Amino acid sequence: MSDRPLYNLEAARGSGQLERMRSLEAEGVCIFCPEHAGRWQREPVEHTGEHWYVTRNDFPYEGTAAHYLIVARRHVSTFQELPDAAGAELWQIRRELAERLGALAFATIERSGEMRLNGGSVAHLHVHMVALEPAPAKTVRFRVSARAERDPA
Repeated sequence: MSDRPLYNLEAARGSGQLERMRSLEAEGVCIFCPEHAGRWQREPVEHTGEHWYVTRNDFPYEGTAAHYLIVARRHVSTFQELPDAAGAELWQIRRELAERLGALAFATIERSGEMRLNGGSVAHLHVHMVALEPAPAKTVRFRVSARAERDPA
């Protein structure tokens, strides 16, 4: 791994997530690298492909019916670091996950590159896929910039 930080503490959405990120950073452990996923993630891996694995998010966004992470199996931070075949597999995983969940609507966010600029919290490429409810209790918000704005509510 590089000398760059593994976690963007500014992107933590709560004290539990921040505490875990600090602990993992101190240990030098990337929570998304497959060799650490079983020990450090609360949710089990539900699917493993050649380039990606799928798990529920330990810290789901408020207002979602379901929140999954599709995580690159290699420790990379950009899509450019993966072969073209990874894109096809990602598309297939998203389609199969949507079908399995059966929700009326989905949203995905894919942050690639420098996490301190794109709002990401972990320097390991992953895609958020959320299932949305017809009348969520809270609007689902994805942070996609370097500016850490707090929810006014």
